[in-house]
Amino acid sequence: KQLGLAQKIWVFAHPFKAKIAYQVTQQVLAKLDSLGATKYFEGNMKSGSKADAVRHAYWMGLLSKKIGKRKALKLGKAYERKNKRDFKKGSVEGSYLPDLVAMQMDLKNNAVGVNIENRVNSNELLAVVLSFLEQGKLVYIKQNEKGQFLDKNGQIILLEDWSGKWENDRVVIPTSL
Repeated sequence: KQLGLAQKIWVFAHPFKAKIAYQVTQQVLAKLDSLGATKYFEGNMKSGSKADAVRHAYWMGLLSKKIGKRKALKLGKAYERKNKRDFKKGSVEGSYLPDLVAMQMDLKNNAVGVNIENRVNSNELLAVVLSFLEQGKLVYIKQNEKGQFLDKNGQIILLEDWSGKWENDRVVIPTSL
């Protein structure tokens, strides 16, 4: 019931891969929860954060290894189409209503994840993704140390000024900034 139409179509077209994708998703969420418990991400695990960037890249990296790059990318795009539908319905994802900036961020990090070289095994993948985080190869939504989102000039954007608007002043930047 939680899946969007595009995701349901993907599952119907790839029933055996869907089971693997579900298992990978649970594995990624558990791993990120354990990293969050160690305060690796300084407590900010919400949508648009560096943790969210890692979650998407790691998810896509593992999926591409388990079900193939093309299928992983299609599932990632189906997931983002659901976010657009959720926005129109007013359904919150994580902490916020999805928006264009969050979708752009997720798609960029998904692309990084599926393009991690196949020479990296699944056990090394998270370490590679975390190194990409530090090198700025991933992107996140610009924010200050308190988790408040910032515009391109570094000014705080009040929640009421961006939440509920598909297009807004939030910006995607490299994770090294």
